[in-house]
Amino acid sequence: MEGTFVDWLLYFVRLLVSTLGVFFACGLLVHLISRLFARLLGRGSGVLFDVTSVVGTPVHELGHAAMCLVFGHKITRMRLWTPHPENGVYGFVEHSYSKRNPWAKFGNLFIGMGPLFSGLGVTVLMLWLCYPALWREYLGHSADMAAMGKLSFGELADGVLLLLRGVFEAFRTDWLRSLLGLCVILPVSLHISLSPQDVRGSLGSLPLVLVLLVVLACATFWTPARDPIIAGLDVFNLRLFSLFVLVIGFSLIWLALALLIRLIRFVVDCF
Repeated sequence: MEGTFVDWLLYFVRLLVSTLGVFFACGLLVHLISRLFARLLGRGSGVLFDVTSVVGTPVHELGHAAMCLVFGHKITRMRLWTPHPENGVYGFVEHSYSKRNPWAKFGNLFIGMGPLFSGLGVTVLMLWLCYPALWREYLGHSADMAAMGKLSFGELADGVLLLLRGVFEAFRTDWLRSLLGLCVILPVSLHISLSPQDVRGSLGSLPLVLVLLVVLACATFWTPARDPIIAGLDVFNLRLFSLFVLVIGFSLIWLALALLIRLIRFVVDCF
């Protein structure tokens, strides 16, 4: 297959965006929602963060810990939840690794983003356990879009809104299981946000990731494998994004709550 250097560069950029773009975009969006929630509520947000940290923080830290095990890092110290957090720290995972081990160094990227994986995994698990019919319907909806090979933000949003409405409507038929689902999913969605330390840890392995992608781009650009690789990454990203959108949707519930409380405070202050 033929192609100029500019074509290769565009291919490399597309590989970069297709492999890391969804993770960083979703992580950044959830972080912004969390910061905006805290800003809208001010000091009142601390109470909600404290209460929800009982569920959300262990899931957050277990995401880091699981990735440490996958990439051969040694966990030296870990606290899944601290009852009296200082400086906004509700838990932590300290780990070490051999700087000569490229697999372990590469793993820093995924260890930093670990809470995204654990938060997404717990959200999917609770939807499957507590709202099986809604979950099957949403999976079918996203599978149809994946089969068409294109991303429609409008259709994704419609699917998420239908699922969220169904979650609250499920209280009419099985309030106990519905309450259990929300008591896990909502705290997780508030604490899935990546801390500055998480982001710095991920970016530390970025040079190695770029080198690997350059090698992949050079090895495949002038071969028949180029188009299937891009097509496969497009489908993977569509499926992944359709799952992350669920977490973002539940995070937006907290933002809506903060806006409502802010509005009530404004009305009360006016009178």
